[in-house]
Amino acid sequence: MDIEALLGAALREAGYGQDAIGSAMPRILRILEAEDVRIEMGRDLSRKEREYVRLQLELGLSVREVVAGLKSR
Repeated sequence: MDIEALLGAALREAGYGQDAIGSAMPRILRILEAEDVRIEMGRDLSRKEREYVRLQLELGLSVREVVAGLKSR
């Protein structure tokens, strides 16, 4: 089971409707991807770096691409 299906099942079990789940899921997944970036970097990110990560993920870049961008800075 992938993370989206697992989260969806947990939110449905908690009583959330399909509309709420559908609108919240992209944001939840971006938060998890941002945390993946922090883990890959091995340290806490600065405020500027967190903003960079947020923007890059919203543009559709992968975690690997965002990490590579941060390491090249």
